[in-house]
Amino acid sequence: MENTNRYNSNKSIVVLPFVNMSADPDNEYFSDGITEEIINALTNVRGLKVIARTSSFAFKNRNEDVRSIGKKLEVGTILEGSVRKVKKRVRITAQLINTKDGGHIWSKNFDREIDDIFALQDEISLLIADQIRENYGHFDIQNHLVEAPTQKIEAYNLYLKGRYHQLKWNIDSFNLAISYYNEATKIDPSYAIPYFGLVQCYSYLFMWQAITKIEAIKQTTIYLNKLKLTRTNLPEYHLALSNCAILLHWNLKLAHAELNKTLSINPSNIDALEALSGLYIVIGSFNEGVAIIDKALEINPLSANHSFMKGNIFFYANEYKNAIEWMDIAIQLNPNLHLAHQVKMACLLLLKKDKEFNVCFDQNKQFSFAHNFWRLKNLIQGNGEKSWQKEDYKSEFLPWELYYATQSGKLDHAFALLKTGLENQIGQYFCFRHDPFLTPLREDKRFQQIKLEHPELDIKPIKSKILRGKSLIKMETDEIKTALNALVCFMDDEEGYLNPQLSLKSLSDKINVHPNKLSWLLNEHVGKNFNEYINTFRLEAFKHKALDKTYTHLTLLGLAYECGFNSKTVFNAFFKNNTGKTPSEWVRENKK
Repeated sequence: MENTNRYNSNKSIVVLPFVNMSADPDNEYFSDGITEEIINALTNVRGLKVIARTSSFAFKNRNEDVRSIGKKLEVGTILEGSVRKVKKRVRITAQLINTKDGGHIWSKNFDREIDDIFALQDEISLLIADQIRENYGHFDIQNHLVEAPTQKIEAYNLYLKGRYHQLKWNIDSFNLAISYYNEATKIDPSYAIPYFGLVQCYSYLFMWQAITKIEAIKQTTIYLNKLKLTRTNLPEYHLALSNCAILLHWNLKLAHAELNKTLSINPSNIDALEALSGLYIVIGSFNEGVAIIDKALEINPLSANHSFMKGNIFFYANEYKNAIEWMDIAIQLNPNLHLAHQVKMACLLLLKKDKEFNVCFDQNKQFSFAHNFWRLKNLIQGNGEKSWQKEDYKSEFLPWELYYATQSGKLDHAFALLKTGLENQIGQYFCFRHDPFLTPLREDKRFQQIKLEHPELDIKPIKSKILRGKSLIKMETDEIKTALNALVCFMDDEEGYLNPQLSLKSLSDKINVHPNKLSWLLNEHVGKNFNEYINTFRLEAFKHKALDKTYTHLTLLGLAYECGFNSKTVFNAFFKNNTGKTPSEWVRENKK
């Protein structure tokens, strides 16, 4: 399969959960919310790999070495920090760290009014993106990464509380989130994102059988219409439409179209990527499904759900060994993910791995699904049919009654069940076309007729497009020459590199070239990122002055600062990387 890695490994970041330093521990919702907002803002930068929330929050309250985190997530930088919220003020401390050596790249404290929270999120996100670009290479950065979604800070505060509870993933928390989201929209009816949260919560409540389908359709329709009246250009709007199209209406064509719209706005939306990969299972485009979920795993490698989805694709593609491998990964990440245990048992049964199957049964025998698999195993292997009770058929995932009828040869009953299940759009029948336990049905002509009766579950396979975050910068030859001349003039004649505070943005202001164009010019034409380029001039200045008797009153570090370096660590590392020697070794050798 084609390598879909879209990123330079150094141009990557994980934003670790900011620590709640407020006196009130209940303010954790706010620090978690700020973390997620910065993650979301940075995902707007095409070409920058930003680890998704799930994998980031896997390290919450864990004192793990940054180098270890960098290896696990395959990222070059880590942003960590803290949030202190006191009445109407917020103080945020942030620091950017290199994962290779644990060195600090940048740090800053911010102290603002809570009313300025969106401008502060934008400022922090832009500064972080600038620092990564200056140190690791080019990508385009927009003028703003965060825009205020509401003018009512109290509505935003309520939204963060709702989001905090929604992500606890249980029925009570969904209901609590719904109450916070509703309060937020009462304060600001034009605030779009809480409506998306409401659609999600009601969809999940239906999936978890906490509300009826009729109630789910009623509530999601209400909030989808309100979301439509606020902002339809949000990826969340199209994602909400796709979720409802799949879960509530089984409209794959609409779902596919809306998922593509979501990803055209935000190619790194992991919910859309996971949903799209699942959609490809239904139509049997398994290679496309793997390509899509691999893209999600690239930015969210510690997601048990993504690992489960990849294993599930292999299960329906009859690649059971690969399926087991990914189910084991999912179980390791989340031992309570019962669906992964079920698919693993199914694969072991189909592979006739009786010993491993028995081990898996013993590990899960407290759950009804394990006993159902045991009965199914006896049925398939002809070891005697044990009667099944109606309560045995209850499942949120697998259609046990259909399996029993099919594997016991009661095909008339099986087809009646399949027909009823599809007409009532019962979720367990969604992937009936490729379910390995329904193979006896597929050999019957009635199966083809049922497929024809449900065209809503059939869309033409479409090859996925993996967006690679290419720069949109274009410079004509004359423009390049003019910019390079201005750059040389500033560096050689004005010795601009001596300014220790020189940044890509301030340099672009000096030579009147947009920062995106200057970054592209340095990386593509000069062949160096901003810091490499500037520090090369500083290094040559240091070498010259270190051998000049005029500067003997200065220490080597003092000389480095005199030449524009503003960090001892950066100076020593850059010098060693470029000369193969320490500064003192180089001076001793060259003074002879």
